[in-house]
Amino acid sequence: MTRTRIPFPENSPGPFYVEDGCCTSCGMPSTVAPGLFSYANDGHCYVSKQPSDEKEVYQMIQAFEVQDIGCIRYRGSNRVIKIKLVALGEGDQCDRLDRDLQKLNQEIQADRCGLR
Repeated sequence: MTRTRIPFPENSPGPFYVEDGCCTSCGMPSTVAPGLFSYANDGHCYVSKQPSDEKEVYQMIQAFEVQDIGCIRYRGSNRVIKIKLVALGEGDQCDRLDRDLQKLNQEIQADRCGLR
């Protein structure tokens, strides 16, 4: 069963978001993507600006790599972004993966865990 993810209310509309109640205020996403993340009064981070060019997409993907507990999510349909996230071991942060990418994600996770 797929878990329903609820975006933090202050996220900018678009495919990238921070899950509500998930942020630990680690500060890591804003170190690699400072123009894309902001913090609410309670310290919860959120996507304050969706990436608008290749550099910002690269920064956002870097934020997936440095986040502490997987609060940044991708709900978009761009296959290239999904492939990049899967290749980084962050495929589980995509709300939807095509069947072939699900299989690749499972293989990468197994490799990382030493299960193959």
